[in-house]
Amino acid sequence: MAVTKRLPLKGRTILVTQAQTQAKRFTTLLKQKGATVLHCPTIEIIPLESKETTTFLKSIQEYDWLVFMSQNAVHYFFEQLKKHKIRKQSIHGCRIAAIGKITREALKQHKLRVNVTPSVYQSENLASAFKGNIEKRKFLILSSLNGRPVLKESLEKKGAQVNVCSLYKTVVPVENAKMLIKYICEERIDAVTFTSPSTFENFLTLLNPNSQRSLRVHLETLTIAALGDVTAKAVEDRGFRVRVRPSEFTIPSFVNTLSREL
Repeated sequence: MAVTKRLPLKGRTILVTQAQTQAKRFTTLLKQKGATVLHCPTIEIIPLESKETTTFLKSIQEYDWLVFMSQNAVHYFFEQLKKHKIRKQSIHGCRIAAIGKITREALKQHKLRVNVTPSVYQSENLASAFKGNIEKRKFLILSSLNGRPVLKESLEKKGAQVNVCSLYKTVVPVENAKMLIKYICEERIDAVTFTSPSTFENFLTLLNPNSQRSLRVHLETLTIAALGDVTAKAVEDRGFRVRVRPSEFTIPSFVNTLSREL
């Protein structure tokens, strides 16, 4: 007798807002659980490369600390190392910091030990997580071009020498606004998922709910699912409720939590 595969998300429609280049795994896992997946990216990620970036990476062994500000920074960092044939062993003399658990997990997948992760995942908290005297210590912050300068400024106030290596930039795919409004107004979405603060902030930018009262009403009935504390905080700071939040900050855990709670 054939065993019927359990499909806990069958009949559920889930909106994925991740960038096109990153959504494949999430979408595949959701479909394996039986979900209907609508994909409308609210963020586009564009890799960056410059002579300055290459110089930073080729002299990486000179830094005391490498500070990764996102999982995207981890991804593009290793892409650049591979492209320029820079050996991973050159990192071994550096201590490593990550802005949050998702970034830390991305680094662990590359077999790197993370020395510092703040308990509250914001740039302001990461600066205070470095214990002891950091005067004249050399830091390389690996981030997006759009990143806030808060951490750099805080470390420099403590006497550290800080460089910022911008490995990518994020943009809002404005051409997706019409499709997104259509999905929201049809009210057939059981959950909308956000994997970073940017995916949520750009979601609001594309919808511009303050311009249409009806859109705001539709948004308030949505089930919002957020991956990670930073993402959840971004949602709640805008006055919305996060209804689904996995305890582990990974895509498989996110899918499993959605399967249980929808």
